[in-house]
Amino acid sequence: MSTEPRGRPPLLRWALVLVILVLPAMLLPRAGPAQPVPPPERRVALVIGIGAYQSAPSLANPVNDARGIGEALRRLSFEVDEVYDADFRRLTRAVREFGIKAQRADVAVVYYAGHGVQVGRENYLLPADARLERERDLLYEAMPLELVLGEASQARKIGIVLLDACRNNPFVDRMSRAMTIAGRGSTAPGLARVDNVPRNTLVVLATKADQIAEDGGGDHSPFAEALLAHFQIPGLELSLFFRSLRDTVLRATGNRQEPFIFSSLGAEPFYFYPRPPNRPPVLAAIPALEVKDSAGPTPLPIARPTDPDQDPLSVRITGLPRAGEVRVEGRPVTPGAVYAADRFATVTYKPDGSTTGPVGTLDILVEDGRGGSALGSLAITVLPSNRPPLVEAPRRLRIYTGGLEIARPEDPDGDAMAVTIRSLPRGLVRNGVAVLRSGDRLRPEELAGLVYVPEPGFTGSAGSLAYAVEDNRGARAESSVEVEVMDAAEAASQLAETALWERLRANGRAEDIDAFLRFYPNSRHAGSAQRRLAELRGPAGSGATAAPPPATSSPPSQVAQAPPPPPAPPSPQARPQQRPGGEQLALAQPPRPATEPRAMPVPPPAAAAAAAAAAERYFQDCPQCPWMVRIPAGTLLMGQGANDSAARPVRQVTLKPFALGQFPVTVAEWRACAAAGGCGALPRLAVAEDATPLHNASWEDAQAYVAWLARTTGRAYRLPSEAEWEYAARARTQTRYPWGDQLGTAQANCAECGGTQDMRGPMPVDSFQPNGFGLHGMLGGVAQWVQDCWVPNYQGAPTDGSARESRGCLRRVLRGGSFRSGREEILPVARNFYDAPVRYPANGFRVARGLE
Repeated sequence: MSTEPRGRPPLLRWALVLVILVLPAMLLPRAGPAQPVPPPERRVALVIGIGAYQSAPSLANPVNDARGIGEALRRLSFEVDEVYDADFRRLTRAVREFGIKAQRADVAVVYYAGHGVQVGRENYLLPADARLERERDLLYEAMPLELVLGEASQARKIGIVLLDACRNNPFVDRMSRAMTIAGRGSTAPGLARVDNVPRNTLVVLATKADQIAEDGGGDHSPFAEALLAHFQIPGLELSLFFRSLRDTVLRATGNRQEPFIFSSLGAEPFYFYPRPPNRPPVLAAIPALEVKDSAGPTPLPIARPTDPDQDPLSVRITGLPRAGEVRVEGRPVTPGAVYAADRFATVTYKPDGSTTGPVGTLDILVEDGRGGSALGSLAITVLPSNRPPLVEAPRRLRIYTGGLEIARPEDPDGDAMAVTIRSLPRGLVRNGVAVLRSGDRLRPEELAGLVYVPEPGFTGSAGSLAYAVEDNRGARAESSVEVEVMDAAEAASQLAETALWERLRANGRAEDIDAFLRFYPNSRHAGSAQRRLAELRGPAGSGATAAPPPATSSPPSQVAQAPPPPPAPPSPQARPQQRPGGEQLALAQPPRPATEPRAMPVPPPAAAAAAAAAAERYFQDCPQCPWMVRIPAGTLLMGQGANDSAARPVRQVTLKPFALGQFPVTVAEWRACAAAGGCGALPRLAVAEDATPLHNASWEDAQAYVAWLARTTGRAYRLPSEAEWEYAARARTQTRYPWGDQLGTAQANCAECGGTQDMRGPMPVDSFQPNGFGLHGMLGGVAQWVQDCWVPNYQGAPTDGSARESRGCLRRVLRGGSFRSGREEILPVARNFYDAPVRYPANGFRVARGLE
């Protein structure tokens, strides 16, 4: 028997009621101007929670449930309206206003938690002031679900109504008794089926039709708890969302409560929480692999790839080395094979004995199955089981008498070595007090101390000292030094300098040795003089002393050490700068002693030779250009003496002559470039005097400056290569620093260098003595950009002195350390890097160009 109220159809009766109730609200003043246009998919929601019923016991959870759902929907980009414990009038107004919003939205969601009833298979939601003492009170005190569905269905894409309203309801019993007395049958528990669902609308009941949902014993009902959990899961399409939610509620209630769906949705998918855009897998940088030709299967240094979206990953083999065998789980790998990331973690490489040296790369493609991928490449080099020792290249040495300056050999495998003398030049070669004979055997470290003494009166070519270096496993390398003996006139200045040094060393007066260092900053005896000066002054002498010269030995091909650079006309902006020792110097001028030394006349021939050598060595391409120094050709064991793996393996590099800036580029020189339109404005600097080295400069700033120099002069200005920089910084010395094996005091501008240092910024470029090539500020001051891309070792690096470049290089090499660096970071072999486009307060540069 139907229990539907008699009279007009429900919707017609409701239309009359709405006109009476809502018309006054429509006549009220309108709100302000419309809000800005929201994101492309506009989402709106109405959240209703009613627990404080005036004519029935209160419900514990509906308001908590509604608040939780409202917050969750806001996090999912919904515009949420909330109504709590609303009476009939407020509920009616909220539903109508929501319907207006839904018309302008793509998605509309209604969540209702509270009491609901079904009468005559029609569902009603009950406001807080409902009494329902008779059947017809539904017209005045309850809201038909059909009205809510109609408003939600106004959305352009989809409407969703979530009903947690099937609770144990006292109104049902009250109405059932009233309807029984009236002879109209009884109501049913829960809510009825919802078969007449508007198009593109979905209705979810917290439990099946005609059944009662649980209110729950915690803060939320089982249905609300499941909704809140599923709102946090990305990538659940609506259909899977509610199927998974159903299973969750069934488990939580011991199969007592099963949510049910009534839908008229089409095929267009919808996600409460769309999966974020796919991000590609992450594959860490792969270091090169060096393996001996006798090695067995070697695990490869490829870190397991990761995926930021937690997608399962696979690894595809896109290329194999041309020699050797790659295996995964012990089975040979073929091009195109695909492995799960876990399986690929077992990958190994085994040389096949067919070749040594670089054997190519293992190339892989990591894929996430959703279009994201990452490429990786492992360079493999097979080393002979016993690699030969590394020796310097054969060279020519012009000398009168003195050390042959042979670099100490190194064995790349760490094997013990012995040196055999194969031939000797005319005259005598001494090892300490012993005179060498052909066939003598030496320790490797003894090579650096060999001294040549020519026959009396002999000049010209004396022949070669040839030697072989053999390790204890039979690997062998050979080299030689061709000796040319200069005449007495050519060696006069050198002999006078040596004699003077011997007298001063014997006298042991600190002030005389200090004056010697000022007059002969590039002397071959400078290292010994500095060490002797430090001994004489002791710890108390660590205050403000003149910076010592950096060279410990003369370049092999020089007749005499180069004098200080010629006095260049200072720029109009140049101002005197304070040196650690207290003397005032102008930029680009040679150092002068603070006081005239006693009994130290420079021989006239030496003075004339110094002037001629200076004019030949130093030049300037334009008045605004940096002063340049000609650097002679030579060879370098790059990385020799380095402990850092980034500066290994040691390799021999052969360099052509080139020119390098006498100083790092200064603030004044950058300003000249900026004034000409070639450079940008001066970066922010803590210290910005004209003679201050430019700092807070990026690699790209340096490229802009050298491009301007090239346009201005027509010369191919550039940054130096890393090999050119290290060769110039060492200036053919063999010690840890160019001035000796110890850091000393006030030798350079660094955090641990002692003397007068300024931690706010670098000191003026001429604050310290030049090295053996006449270059200032190679160590400390500003870390200097070079042309090379950063690679964390020297494996495969060029051996001709050129820069190491690669496409898409974002990190570039820095050399020399800075005013912020410690003693290990300013070693000539120390390497660092930084992002090329990024400025940093400690970074600067100096320029280079070829001598073509």
